[in-house]
Amino acid sequence: MVQLMKPTVSKEHVPLLFHEPHVLSGFRHIHQPWTYYFLSLFQIHNECLNSWTHLIAMLLVIKKMMTFSKEFSLFTDPYMWPLTSGIISIVILYLCSSLAHCLQSRSELAHYTCFMFDYAGIGLYGIGSIILHYNYCMLPSFNIGILQSWIIPVGVILGVCVCLCCSISKVRYKRPYPFIRKVWQLGSVGGIYALLILPIAHRVLLMILTSEWDKGLPHHIEQMIWFIMAGFFFGSDIPQRFFPGKFDFLGHSHQLFHICIMMVSWKQLDGIYEDIVEWKTSLYEKDPPTFSSTFGAIFLTIFINLIVVVIFTESAKQFINQGKSCERKTDHISVKKKN
Repeated sequence: MVQLMKPTVSKEHVPLLFHEPHVLSGFRHIHQPWTYYFLSLFQIHNECLNSWTHLIAMLLVIKKMMTFSKEFSLFTDPYMWPLTSGIISIVILYLCSSLAHCLQSRSELAHYTCFMFDYAGIGLYGIGSIILHYNYCMLPSFNIGILQSWIIPVGVILGVCVCLCCSISKVRYKRPYPFIRKVWQLGSVGGIYALLILPIAHRVLLMILTSEWDKGLPHHIEQMIWFIMAGFFFGSDIPQRFFPGKFDFLGHSHQLFHICIMMVSWKQLDGIYEDIVEWKTSLYEKDPPTFSSTFGAIFLTIFINLIVVVIFTESAKQFINQGKSCERKTDHISVKKKN
């Protein structure tokens, strides 16, 4: 019988693909039953808190959605469809992230596939945030005219680009990853963030110029601050960069990144709630959102991103097989030299 709760190992005992910068220990065994990885949620290892932070975040968002449902008709009122579809995108983001960190250690193919689903979730959250911000957070003075009708289609394209660019960077580069890989990741995420944050940035600018506040703005400013902090921890590998091996289980940058993202979505929903309550009258004076511009955009992004995941999973298979073929050739040459 396979032991389901094995002690963790140091990085020397796992393939290079599973290594993380400045993390020396706490790695799980590869090629174990799926049950082993699900049960590892209750074991201390270097991915444990990465899974739990976003699992807890997902449950908190679901709880917030249930709270909203007591005040708003989330599915029957078209004016609440952007809120519902946006929350669905957040839940899927956290589900994909939590499962990716929980299951990626099973094999090289599982590693690639899990994180491609993670990237798909990030892209989906991007379009979900665009739907939320352009329906509830935009002041009348932020008039973009004819461009308004293009916001959702462009958001879908950018959401797919996040999944596409991150997947390309995953299969194109080997560990230790070069800095250009983070450019692929941060560039695509930065592109969609620039679009989704425009209505809020406009409000912040007006606040600076006129000193006029509204109830939702402090929450939105906080979500922007948390996003900047998330980018810092994602790109810097701080604090483990300065103390290799000291933050393997608790406190390394990816855990801090996860907590920052959790706070981004939490403050985002707090701000949107205040915006809906404060501007409810003017909200219902506008044309109601359509199914295609809310749930339709979410479903379309999911569908296209799934295609991207399937395509790049096949690329990963070839990438893995080529690597194994090169290893066999190297071993064969080494044996010949010894003989």
